[in-house]
Amino acid sequence: MARQTSLDHVKHELARTLEELAHLVWDAVPGCDGASLSVMHGDSVSTLVATEQRITNIDEAQYQRGDGPCVSAIRDRRAVNVEDYHGESRWPGVAAAAVEAGIQSSLSLPLMDSRGECLGGLNMYGASPAGFSETSRRSAEVFARQATLMLTQLQLLHLERAGRAREYEVAATLQRSLLPTLPVLPGITSAARYLVSQQQAQVGGDWYDLFALPDGTVGIAIGDVMGHDVAAAAAMGQLRSVLRSYAYEGHSPSVVLDRLDRLVQGFDMAQVATAIFGRLVRDDAFATLVFANAGHLPPIVLHRDGRVARVERGASPLIGVLEPGRRPRNEAALTLREGSLLVLYTDGLVETREREYDAGIDELCAALAALDPHAEPDEACEALVGALVGDRQEDDVALLVVRIDALPQPA
Repeated sequence: MARQTSLDHVKHELARTLEELAHLVWDAVPGCDGASLSVMHGDSVSTLVATEQRITNIDEAQYQRGDGPCVSAIRDRRAVNVEDYHGESRWPGVAAAAVEAGIQSSLSLPLMDSRGECLGGLNMYGASPAGFSETSRRSAEVFARQATLMLTQLQLLHLERAGRAREYEVAATLQRSLLPTLPVLPGITSAARYLVSQQQAQVGGDWYDLFALPDGTVGIAIGDVMGHDVAAAAAMGQLRSVLRSYAYEGHSPSVVLDRLDRLVQGFDMAQVATAIFGRLVRDDAFATLVFANAGHLPPIVLHRDGRVARVERGASPLIGVLEPGRRPRNEAALTLREGSLLVLYTDGLVETREREYDAGIDELCAALAALDPHAEPDEACEALVGALVGDRQEDDVALLVVRIDALPQPA
């Protein structure tokens, strides 16, 4: 995010400097009564800055016709001088527009970079016939070189931004493809949200998972891989697959996370990650979640009676921080009665530049407490995203809400 803000700031400063340059041309080049900078966009041309609206209008008259002095200067890579628009036979339509605007003469110079590519043109317009002398041209060429350097910088910024946008799209597509479709499971109803950050190249490693296990329990997981790029998104997919594999083998949550940590560090799959993994065991009237938390934000429970509980138990260090096995991972058990909502989330939901995650978790708890006790998980997701994110999203958000329902009765 900071990098993107820096790019935007530099681009804004360059555009402002180019506007100042156009006014300097107006003041310093003999015979100049208005100036503009045309820029190339593929096969099209547009005016980036101009000293007056009438100057922009003359430029646009040329773009619309696909010809004129500034278009010719760019196309033919040579200076084009118009002595008098009265009687100008090469571009009669453009000449009429110029005369109507009070312009009698013009000088356009191509802006050529070091590779011989034309980036645009510097256009000067005079109110008098034959307004531009050889002295005018030499003076204008100095400004043209300065404009070329600044347009080159703008072009480089544009290319970098486009590259980051492509990386963002690749990572977002990869990340979405790796997230699961929530299964229909007996005794629970679930909903999830995954929101991609609107900041370019800010796709990260947020993920969630919900799946049936061979022993009849339900695996529930959420996590976040450090980083905001394609590598983080790819690592997220690897971690999710590895966690599922260890969970299917029947290991306890603490062992699953410990083995996940060993693999992450042994194969350098990620630098640092957080994760919660739990096994949900159903009984007739309630469910028990046995879980381990590797440095992730605490689960939140909305009980059927409206109480909201922040579950701080079962915590242990992040994945990738300590040598695996040096400290045993903790486990905790949580009883969830029918109608309870279990909420798992990543930091993008609760943390912003202006709001620390503790304050965000308090807001999350308040938003949960304000819900109708009979709210569906999908309604809860919408309400929480609306209350905590709204239009102020700064990071990826993963949110998983699971409700404990009555078990279906055998026929």
